[in-house]
Amino acid sequence: VVTLWYRAPEVLLQSSYATPVDLWSVGCIFAEMFRRRPVFRGNSDVDQLGKIFDVVGVPSPEDWPQEVALPQSAFTPRPPKPIEDLVPDMDEEGRTLLMQFLTFNPSTRISAFAALSHPYFQSVDSHSRSLYATYSIPSNKPTIEERTA
Repeated sequence: VVTLWYRAPEVLLQSSYATPVDLWSVGCIFAEMFRRRPVFRGNSDVDQLGKIFDVVGVPSPEDWPQEVALPQSAFTPRPPKPIEDLVPDMDEEGRTLLMQFLTFNPSTRISAFAALSHPYFQSVDSHSRSLYATYSIPSNKPTIEERTA
């Protein structure tokens, strides 16, 4: 929450803080790992919101929090950009997960548990297992024969 570029929209709007705030930040970092640069590089709270809306679109009035001073109408309506433009090197499952992290409405944003259960991590895990299965990882522990000698 401290670094502006990773703040969730609800924090920028001075709405209530809850766990989904952290999942937004995870999404920003997830995208940055593929882009090799931050996704939303705002220089003020309002500029940061504008940068977010340039990517995810301006949310509907139904998704806009009621208890904030800044009205949804303060932003020019714009549709979301294709996620492929944002992270072209990410596969489809990764982009699906990313969009669930970068969901404007915190009540519909993915939870940490659901994120860990997402198919993206299942494919990464199976790829990692097959990668490690082909390589022998040396151990520093002595074998039974070495211990008994």
